[in-house]
Amino acid sequence: MTGPGPSAPGPGGAPGPAVRLGMLVASSNSNAETLTAALLAHRSDVGVHCSRFRLPPELGDAIDAAVLGDAPSMLADAELDAVAFHGTSGSWVGLDGDRQLSESLAHATGAPATTASLAVVDALAELGASRVAVVFPGPAPIAELIAEEYARSGLEVVATSTPPTVLSNPEIARLPAEDIACLMRPAFVPEAEAVVCIGTNLRAGYLVPDFEREFGVPVVDSAVATLWKLLRLAGAARPAPGWGRLFEA
Repeated sequence: MTGPGPSAPGPGGAPGPAVRLGMLVASSNSNAETLTAALLAHRSDVGVHCSRFRLPPELGDAIDAAVLGDAPSMLADAELDAVAFHGTSGSWVGLDGDRQLSESLAHATGAPATTASLAVVDALAELGASRVAVVFPGPAPIAELIAEEYARSGLEVVATSTPPTVLSNPEIARLPAEDIACLMRPAFVPEAEAVVCIGTNLRAGYLVPDFEREFGVPVVDSAVATLWKLLRLAGAARPAPGWGRLFEA
């Protein structure tokens, strides 16, 4: 996965992307690679390599080395500059577990590592936002757990928005733009310093610029934040016009 056009090699270097990013993606996720490719359309210097795993049956199940299986070691063969677990379960299961998972991934791949959940928290810190509204395409009780977990990191959840019915991961990915917008809109309450969209299969990233223009507050999409953090870990951060405030600097 690379941007368009050829990339000339540096002095003594191979042609093609010089920066290699790795992502561990749930097998039912159809948004991770396509959104990342769109974000990197102007970056012929960056290549993204993905390895897939199967999600456990329950949302409350933790993601650990046993769940990921051989996926991290296969990514390690690509000699990456940074790697991310492209999932948000740590937002409700526990961010400390994601920190442990990041350490495990760094050890397995030899590259600095993060998770989508940790990337979102880092993005909020970068934006200076501590009072947030949460958009979550899953059950309302899980959104309540997210609020509790965020509080442990000093983040106050002032509003949540969840769908009226339970959606499967493939159903979340197939939501049309108007349904995603309807899910996001109630989160823009006056108290919120930022709106967070949690769920890397929710295609909210494409709607971020329009909502930021309309309401004047930053929107942090978990899939967008994951790439933002990966690029920083790899020392390859650069603005990406048209993708919202997080990618402006």
